[in-house]
Amino acid sequence: MYTGLLKAPEEGVCHLFYYCCMKDGAFKESELDTISDKLVSIDLHKKLNFKDEMQKYKSYINGITDEEAYLKYLISIIKPAYSLALLSWCMELCISDHDMSFEEEALLSRIARLLNIGETEKDLLQRLMVQRRNVLEERDF
Repeated sequence: MYTGLLKAPEEGVCHLFYYCCMKDGAFKESELDTISDKLVSIDLHKKLNFKDEMQKYKSYINGITDEEAYLKYLISIIKPAYSLALLSWCMELCISDHDMSFEEEALLSRIARLLNIGETEKDLLQRLMVQRRNVLEERDF
């Protein structure tokens, strides 16, 4: 099981990001680009080998039977000081493929609840992330 595999906050963040990207079934190129950018921008590339982490992730992902328990476990490892930032990165990963599935929406709501982020804040943050993505793509405010 996964509970003995992850110890450092960096590992928790990496695996949470992988989980967000995989929620709709597979990594898409846009998600891989976004996750790589996020992991490098917060300097996780200096502390982790992403290929090793992906292998570790793949070794247990099919054994997750309780998503709530898994997310609680990851959040307990991460111990986020900036919960809105963490949720916004998860949102960015979920919307990076231009398609927010029902499963991804439910995942984000679950993560928000576990981070003690209210529905109003979550919705506002989600709208912000979508608009930021649109501005970057369309080069128009």
